[in-house]
Amino acid sequence: MKIEKIGEIEVIVFDNLTQTDLVKHCFTTRRGGVSEGYYSAMNMGLTRGEDKVQVLKNFDILGNAMGFSKENYVTSQQTHTTNVRRITAADKGKGVLRERGYADVDGLITNEPNIPLVIFGADCVPVFLLDTKHKAIGMAHSGWMGTANRMAEHILQEMMQEFGTKPKDVAAAIGPSIGKCCFQVDEPVVALFRENLAFADEIIFDDPSESGKYRIDLWETNRRFLADMGVENIEIAGLCTMCDTDRFYSHRKMREHRGVMAGVMELKG
Repeated sequence: MKIEKIGEIEVIVFDNLTQTDLVKHCFTTRRGGVSEGYYSAMNMGLTRGEDKVQVLKNFDILGNAMGFSKENYVTSQQTHTTNVRRITAADKGKGVLRERGYADVDGLITNEPNIPLVIFGADCVPVFLLDTKHKAIGMAHSGWMGTANRMAEHILQEMMQEFGTKPKDVAAAIGPSIGKCCFQVDEPVVALFRENLAFADEIIFDDPSESGKYRIDLWETNRRFLADMGVENIEIAGLCTMCDTDRFYSHRKMREHRGVMAGVMELKG
């Protein structure tokens, strides 16, 4: 993982994805855009209440810096589901330059080049998947609910079904999100994880700062889902969004007065 300054912006990139030379990818930070006030400065969210013109400028800045096919961005419409949509050339521009026409989609997959898949986060876990053999990609938004409901598994299974992906051929990355250092939860959340995860006790910890509260390691949970399916090449950013609100937006810390980051990946043509 590297923190890179490219042109005006600062982004997170992953060594294992870069080394394949098959994709362009990044996870954005707050730094380098034109947003103002509490959106400052690289807000990628078109539904946060900021003037759309400013956000579109940020998408343009990002595309110029990273070499993304700017007219072809396709975004998720996140509602903490495990729904995955296959994206084709017919979807180009949806969510940025034109209406999506779909809803309740937290995961995007494609095997077509020059389509930047975009998911959003401000504490939730971004998951990047690249099938190096069949040249297909997946992007997932996996917050605590998506993680508890095994979103990383769902999107990899969709790639296996749609593209013939084999887990051993996958390079995966888990981007910046809230870490176990900050992700405090109560009993109902813990109960859901224990119901759905056989290894729950390995990723749930008593909160040392408050009786009756717990911490959950979302990074390790998502890594474990992928590893248990046979993915060997997994890189974790290890950057907590709540710890570093100079660099990242954090829903837990900033509530509604914030923008969002974007995880973006595009197959090279």
